[in-house]
Amino acid sequence: IMKNSSDGLVEADYYEKGQTYNRDFGDKQRALNDRILPVISTSAQRVLISFPVPVNYKVVCRRPSDYHMDKTFSGQTDNKGYIRLLSEELTPGPWLLRIEYSTHEKHYLFEEQIIMP
Repeated sequence: IMKNSSDGLVEADYYEKGQTYNRDFGDKQRALNDRILPVISTSAQRVLISFPVPVNYKVVCRRPSDYHMDKTFSGQTDNKGYIRLLSEELTPGPWLLRIEYSTHEKHYLFEEQIIMP
C-alpha cells in the first residue's frame, strides 16, 4: 500500500482559510448593512472606484488566467471617495477585484469581477 502525504482535496492551510472566510463574510455583511459599498466603472482609460465616504483601501486585482499579472494598490481615497486606476496598470480582459477598506475604525470587504475593455 502506498501512502501519499498530500491529499489534493485537503489544503495545507485549511484552518487559516476557514478563519479568513468568517472574517471576510462579516466584513462583506457589514458593508451591506452600513451601506458603504463601492461603485466600479471601467473605460478604456481607467477603472474608477467610488465610495460614499473617503476610506483607506487595499485593492487586489487578480487575473484569473495568470497570477503573475496580479497587482495590489493601497492608500487613501481622495476627498470625494474616489480611487482611479489607469488602464495601463490592468491589461484588457477579466479581473477579480478584492477591495478591503476601512473608515471610522470599521473594516469592510467588497469583491467584484470586471472586464477591462
